[in-house]
Amino acid sequence: MRSAYWRSVVAVALCSTSVAPAMAEQVLGPVSGEVKFISHSANLGVGYTWGRGVLTYAGKQYPFEVSGASAAAIGFSSGDSVGKVYNLQRIEDFEGTYWALSGEATIGKGLSGSLMENNEGVRIRLDENRSGGRLAASPSRLSIRFIKSKAKAVSPVADHS
Repeated sequence: MRSAYWRSVVAVALCSTSVAPAMAEQVLGPVSGEVKFISHSANLGVGYTWGRGVLTYAGKQYPFEVSGASAAAIGFSSGDSVGKVYNLQRIEDFEGTYWALSGEATIGKGLSGSLMENNEGVRIRLDENRSGGRLAASPSRLSIRFIKSKAKAVSPVADHS
């Protein structure tokens, strides 16, 4: 069983911009997809995050929703996220509860990074452009669910709702 300490150390290292992509693949597994989404976070110590996005996997796009709680943060921010998905073997393994360690310093505009992992071993490394006013160095619990719809997915960057 992996220790929480080791996961935290790896997460902090991989969220920094100084880590080479080759090292990320060695630690996280093979890149198997990409995500783009828009999210909003509102915090006063404990907070809530919500948003929508699109997973690109095996040449197809899958719209999803994200929601969850975080701790040790204050403020409100929203923004665009892009990231790589690692270790995704089956599309069914993408949905579920992810644990994340993230950091954010947004005053007007700012950058944030996150590393998330679910119980199936799927990992998502995000780079985020945020706007608002929020300070966070927090663990988060996020749920990702596919949007069951026959309508064509719209780019999350164009939909800021």
